[in-house]
Amino acid sequence: MTKLSSLLLGAAVAFTTIGLAHADSQIAGTWKLSTGAADAPCTITFVTDADLTTAGTATTAGDCNGTNVGHWKAVGSSLQLLSGNGEMVAWLKPQGDTYTGTRVSDGRKVALAH
Repeated sequence: MTKLSSLLLGAAVAFTTIGLAHADSQIAGTWKLSTGAADAPCTITFVTDADLTTAGTATTAGDCNGTNVGHWKAVGSSLQLLSGNGEMVAWLKPQGDTYTGTRVSDGRKVALAH
């Protein structure tokens, strides 16, 4: 029974690791970030940190309607947007090819799309 438990635990760890690596490949790159229902989206680029597979830096082009992002972090299938000093800006969940959630400071809707 111990061998079976160890095998199952090892398989679970392997699948989790593969899932996290896959999440990174989907996040890195250029996205359109919108805040609220009627704003014009800004361009945001996510870059993976060299020593991490599920986090990195973010740079924006233009005004992002008060959503100031400096870093990102994948947590399971969700995505955290963080400020330059590491404070949580928004927590997003995947919805098809996009991520949606709310901004922590005021609850406004935040969405990322390619």
